[in-house]
Amino acid sequence: MQSTFKFSLIFLLASFLSVTALKLNVPVPGPGSTQLETDGNAIVSWTVEEGDPEFISIEIQNDISLDSFEFARNVPTAPGNVSGILDEVPGGDTFYLQAVSVKSVLDVYATSDLFTVVGEVPPITNTGYLAARETEK
Repeated sequence: MQSTFKFSLIFLLASFLSVTALKLNVPVPGPGSTQLETDGNAIVSWTVEEGDPEFISIEIQNDISLDSFEFARNVPTAPGNVSGILDEVPGGDTFYLQAVSVKSVLDVYATSDLFTVVGEVPPITNTGYLAARETEK
């Protein structure tokens, strides 16, 4: 029992040591765009502090469907931003960004607030989600 507690404590301390101060902002429309839209240009920015990783990858996540889209891979953090395309990202208001390790998307350094992408919204097959969404309105 005591060795399990020690292991848990060591794991907890190690996870605190790997926390970064990286702050990821919601994307903004790129040049020539007035809104974030499917297959449109976008700019993602962040702030870094000493101890943050030198390189990150940026993933777009859908908070409801859990779909994932790659935005940028192996990006240096020092410039504080990257431009890209919202390639095949469907319309919706439940997206957020994740800054992840270049070695594993499971190592998440930071997440952004939710944002909306304008475009065709795919049909939803989960009727439970639809009913819950309608009662929220």
